[in-house]
Amino acid sequence: MADEIHKNKQLSHWIQREISDRIPEIVSYLREQEQRFFNSIIVGIYGGKPAWQGLSIDMKDLKLTEEESDYLDKTFGILRLTGKEEMFAIDGQHRTAAIKDAIAVASELETEEVPVIFVAHRTDYEGEIRTRRLFSTLNRYAKPVSTSEIIALDEEDNAAILTRKLIEQSSIFTDKIAFNKNKSLSLSNKNDFTNIILLYEIVITLLTDKIFIKSLPIGGEKYASFVSRRLSEDKLTKIYDGLVSEFEEIINGLPFLRTFFEGGTIDRKANTTNLIFRPIGQIVFFNTYRIAKHHKKENLVIKYFSNDGFNLNHPVWNKLFVDPGTKNTVVTQQVQRAAILLLLSKFNIPFSGTPKDKELINNLSIDVTSL
Repeated sequence: MADEIHKNKQLSHWIQREISDRIPEIVSYLREQEQRFFNSIIVGIYGGKPAWQGLSIDMKDLKLTEEESDYLDKTFGILRLTGKEEMFAIDGQHRTAAIKDAIAVASELETEEVPVIFVAHRTDYEGEIRTRRLFSTLNRYAKPVSTSEIIALDEEDNAAILTRKLIEQSSIFTDKIAFNKNKSLSLSNKNDFTNIILLYEIVITLLTDKIFIKSLPIGGEKYASFVSRRLSEDKLTKIYDGLVSEFEEIINGLPFLRTFFEGGTIDRKANTTNLIFRPIGQIVFFNTYRIAKHHKKENLVIKYFSNDGFNLNHPVWNKLFVDPGTKNTVVTQQVQRAAILLLLSKFNIPFSGTPKDKELINNLSIDVTSL
């Protein structure tokens, strides 16, 4: 690490960011994942006298031009180190630390190889600037993978794998999922129950301990590992079968959903349409259902929502979800939380809301018994 070799501890802090608590997670990945792969670690060579010796390659049979041959001679070579150099990860310090920890407990990993890019790190003032600039450029302009790309491509995220299986293999969601790159659903969309990102989040809600309201523990799969470490095929199949059964029970328990999934359409513009057909309603319903299930009260949730009163014509939901001035639908997280907490109160499920939650509910003067 930079602070192990750099005399100026303040400067090392600016060359390399602090190591976070991700190390154990990466160590587990190295030890448990047979098809492991790391991107190149970018290594600064500190001190010593690294030297590069190009190799001349005889490629006459390839009929290369003089320019091409000269290029290849400069491309392949040997990096020679004196042994006095010290190296630190400019980019990849978490991977570097994890490799050290993994080898300490699993010596068979010593023979593994990882791609490396070496960068000469000068110890003068300009050299420090160059190294810091390289690090900041690498991190500033790296584009995170989008949620839609994770769902489409990730083979470690179990929620993504299950979401794809639901769309591709389950008859429930055939031609019922919109492929959006965000969580919005057009009001003119009459045929899709939800979109792929919302379905992914619903899967996470139903299966993991990640919950909209953090003060309510609900058990389930550990979220951090569930979306980063692929389970065995047998366990994935078992979870998938359970997930399909749960969706079928929910749909069969709500007549308006059963009608839709049997071939009906949605008029999302109508105030009488159930809010479960909108993103905000799906967030509220599935989070409430998940919490209630933990308390063995999911049947109360199904019974309440089966009455089809969860719409903007209902006085309580209209007051909560509609701005009285603009008449626009309010979709803030605070409003979603308030809706979930109101429902939990109705089902006598204990919770502790934040002061803002309580203030919002008090200001709206909503009587839970009117739900």
